Amino acid sequence: MLIDSNMWCFYFDDSSKENNKVSQAIEGALTKQQILSNTVVLMEVSHFLVKNLGPRIGKEKIDVLLSFPMTVLDMDFSLMKHSVDMLCDYSHTGIGGRDATLLATLKRTSTNKIMTNDGAFKKIDWVEVFDPLDEARPKSNEKKKHRTSLEKDWNNKHDERWNKG
Repeated sequence: MLIDSNMWCFYFDDSSKENNKVSQAIEGALTKQQILSNTVVLMEVSHFLVKNLGPRIGKEKIDVLLSFPMTVLDMDFSLMKHSVDMLCDYSHTGIGGRDATLLATLKRTSTNKIMTNDGAFKKIDWVEVFDPLDEARPKSNEKKKHRTSLEKDWNNKHDERWNKG
């Protein structure tokens, strides 16, 4: 399971109201699942921790994060190109550049599970979202939403535009 930066930020910020629920979810995941990340997520969390907790406490918490057992994908040129493809394919759902790196990381590792409270990921059919902050969430991200004609039209135009020789 890939853990989004927003979850790590809640986990390490003891003053956040989300800390308790997110901490339980992350600690459970760390003991029961293979955790996945990429260098973009780790840098984003590091930035948050140093900015909000100061360099000394921030660095201590970064060291804890980096000590957790997880597979970390480097943001190399290949992953960056795949991330650009994901951004182009899913920008209409609210996916931004950093989120696109998460989608590319999921695809690269042949997994589809992410812990996040970013609603944009819930709009992507092949992604299974676990949101520990969503009280009414199902155990899996079951897609009952049908693609709107606008989404179909956008994807058709997108595919035609990018698939030309």
